[in-house]
Amino acid sequence: MTGEEILKAFFVMLYKHYQLTIEDFEDTVIIDDIDTIVSILNGDIVLQGKNNICALLENFTKANVGQDYLENVYVGATAIHSIDFTTNGFQKRHRPFSYADPEFGFLSCKRLLNILPLNSLHNHATDFKVLLDYISTAILNSDDQSVTNVLDHITNQTVHIGLLVEWIMNNADPLQTYSYVYYKKLLSGEIIDLDTSLRYTLAHGATTTFDPSIIYQQYFEVFDIVNELNYAEDFITRYLKLYHIIEYLVYRVELVKVEKKARLNRTFIREIHKLAGHKNGEMALLLRCLKEVFGNEIKADYFNLGPLAQDQCDFLELYWGIEYNSGTLEIKSMKLETIANLIYGIRNSIVHNKESEFHLTTTNPSEYSIVIPVIQRFMQKLEKIVLDKISGNVLELRYNSPNIQLY
Repeated sequence: MTGEEILKAFFVMLYKHYQLTIEDFEDTVIIDDIDTIVSILNGDIVLQGKNNICALLENFTKANVGQDYLENVYVGATAIHSIDFTTNGFQKRHRPFSYADPEFGFLSCKRLLNILPLNSLHNHATDFKVLLDYISTAILNSDDQSVTNVLDHITNQTVHIGLLVEWIMNNADPLQTYSYVYYKKLLSGEIIDLDTSLRYTLAHGATTTFDPSIIYQQYFEVFDIVNELNYAEDFITRYLKLYHIIEYLVYRVELVKVEKKARLNRTFIREIHKLAGHKNGEMALLLRCLKEVFGNEIKADYFNLGPLAQDQCDFLELYWGIEYNSGTLEIKSMKLETIANLIYGIRNSIVHNKESEFHLTTTNPSEYSIVIPVIQRFMQKLEKIVLDKISGNVLELRYNSPNIQLY
């Protein structure tokens, strides 16, 4: 079959699937060209009521599919697979991307349905190629069900399906092939589209006013991290940059103590070594920093996040040990230890990549979507208070001497 014959078979299949009643339609398909058939179908009031199908059909005109496809005999793929990411093995592996090379093609329906308007699909060359190859191969194989399933996925906005096309003889199962295709895409330098829920647009509200008594250059290194924080489009990357600033403050609090002591008494190098290998770990230093630098704000309940949803409370308790009041659905106490546990817990969930731990990444937001608003609200408070402290000439963070004399 040529591409034109395949498309005409597709149009007839679509006509029957939606039980349309266009007069003499099947005879029209034989006589008329592709563009005319698309126009006739899109004029049908029944089809206009099928979500996105008319928009989809606009992609199958002569100009969009190309003369080579229409005129030449189409050689189908060796196999096609519809992947359901809610089934065993595929769970938690859904990534919304498209990819095509001479061996394989893949298109996530979630990505497909995010292309708006859908009649612009032909402008997304990879996505359109995979969909066209999937449908064309199915029609060559008389696999009507696979084609009508795709139409239903589009109509019903089914996002948990992926379309896999294999051009080579392949004895691997679809999960193995899909995993390889995902890796191949990343190795080509491409990225997965960022989920809109991960974009960080909250304004922290921190500001500063020039104070001649502040030695601004002593904070210059942290200014560079603030610059990186401003670059971050997603909240995960931004949180890591925010944590780098907090980490800077944590050790600065300890170094300020060393600097103060050095101005009064002899200070030995071993004290710096002791700081670097602090026996109680990073959490102990974080607790001390929060208490000494942010103590007043913590007492004033600055970090109160307000009432949460039940599933948000359950998530915070399960993964980060944050207890809540069952009656008010508020965190029991946003005091020192709770704040430190939340800061450190979110950080660990981002940077740790052990299979036994829960992991926050930019590609699995569906697994933690319920707490994204909570984390972003917490970040907004953290950013403001941290940046205000840096610009506030805080005693616990201020060096009074440019050098430390060590013995």
